[in-house]
Amino acid sequence: MKPNTEVRLLPQVSKACGLDMHKDKIVCFISNQDGTEQHMEEFGTFSNDLFRIRDTLLKYQVTHALMESTGIYWVSLYGILCDAQINTTVANPQHIKQIPKRKTDRKDAKWLCTLILHGLARHSFVPGPTQQALRDLCRNRLFYKQGQTKIKNRIIKILERANIKIRSVVSDISLKTSMEIIRLLAAGTTDIDQLAACCRGRLKAKKEQMKQALVGTLGVNERMMLKMLLADIDHYESQVQQIEKQIADLVNKQYKEVADCLVTISGVGPQSAQVIISEIGDNMDFFPTADHLTSWCGLAPGNNESAGKHRSTSIKKGNKYLRVAMVTVAWGAVRTKDSYWKALFEQLRKRMKAQKAIIAVARRLLKIIYKTIKTKTTYTEKGFNHFLDLRQRNLDKQKAKLA
Repeated sequence: MKPNTEVRLLPQVSKACGLDMHKDKIVCFISNQDGTEQHMEEFGTFSNDLFRIRDTLLKYQVTHALMESTGIYWVSLYGILCDAQINTTVANPQHIKQIPKRKTDRKDAKWLCTLILHGLARHSFVPGPTQQALRDLCRNRLFYKQGQTKIKNRIIKILERANIKIRSVVSDISLKTSMEIIRLLAAGTTDIDQLAACCRGRLKAKKEQMKQALVGTLGVNERMMLKMLLADIDHYESQVQQIEKQIADLVNKQYKEVADCLVTISGVGPQSAQVIISEIGDNMDFFPTADHLTSWCGLAPGNNESAGKHRSTSIKKGNKYLRVAMVTVAWGAVRTKDSYWKALFEQLRKRMKAQKAIIAVARRLLKIIYKTIKTKTTYTEKGFNHFLDLRQRNLDKQKAKLA
């Protein structure tokens, strides 16, 4: 090898465009391979401006374009450029950052153009129209349920301030008995016996304790706020029911085979399967291996090594919606009696905290999900004995190496 050999990056495409996206402005930089033909222009973000960008790229015979996945501002232009048969790449901003303190909108557009010319930008995962519709529905359902939780916490705060201790008797105010009592309190009912008569099932045994918990000082203002919050809960519940019906119809129509396979996996219920499909779809071609999927989700440990020293390798940022769903699935799997996942979790708990152990379980479950979706096959729970067999095999291998 020659000592002064220079490594050069040769352009991969003939002509490309970098698009720096903002809420009210888009900076467009077009260049060919050797930089002899360049054009820079600024556009607005109204629909007519987006069509002008498309026409400009077609006029200069641009074959490839690169933009950052900035919020939701890229979505409309991406669709227009794809319809015009322009190869458009949407990249993670973390992967294509400009040099610090050398940053302007025009320099950003030029830098993006340079990256796409030399083939140095990786395409982000962009779901198709059907999957995007399912994703929007699943995420909206999550937002409404989070809103319900916030409202219920406010109800608890009002009741506790009035020294009404329902939460000291029942674990969840979402129970039918709790909600019925709260509605009577909001309506002005003060008869303790009438309120305690709402107790059903196992709560009948706690009727006397409930009577003591319902003695408080709920004023007119608190009753009014309870009525408003209860109306909000009813509205949110109605919205959730509508969304869940649309999700079920879409999944049964487009993804029924995959959904039926996913629910055979330990910890995966119908709602978890819907969220998983909405985030990663039913086609695993974008992810070459299961490890690529776990890394994209944010469940894989990062690499941080320098001068032979290994620093923190905490999980990377990724798809937070899928990660939350996978952690929920993992907790469900490890709580399944005599399951392989419960045994694995207990083994991991011996050498790490529960939070890290559950992430490790979630990562392995996501690998199972990858295989299940890719092969369209069902999953069979191997059980506790399978875990013991695997551990014994590993011990035998270690003994054989030492012998």
